[in-house]
Amino acid sequence: MHTEGASSTQLHPLTPGHLLTLALPEGSTVICLGEALLLSTTPLSTLDACSGYSLRLHNGQSWRAPAALWVQLQCVEQRSRVQVQMSLPAPKENRPALARLGRLVVSCLGQLSSSFKPGRRAT
Repeated sequence: MHTEGASSTQLHPLTPGHLLTLALPEGSTVICLGEALLLSTTPLSTLDACSGYSLRLHNGQSWRAPAALWVQLQCVEQRSRVQVQMSLPAPKENRPALARLGRLVVSCLGQLSSSFKPGRRAT
């Protein structure tokens, strides 16, 4: 069963020379609501397979974060605005299964290590 995560929307004014830096979760959307914006990204964690890049957004264009990223936004020439829809991730459904698998592996390793005690012959 897949459930969508919640989201929150923020509106940020930008003036020339000022930089807006945000940590965006995967799936968040940035929408340009004025003059052109320069968007630069950096991976938020070393586990994400997403390299940093830069692009220009024009009025009405949007961009969606493919992974958890640091995003820097800067207006190119004149004042601008940016709307950010932060995507809050849905709960991970496979975490209980992974926890059970981890307990099973620890249990098996414990049983194996107890059967290989020094001075004991294999049967």
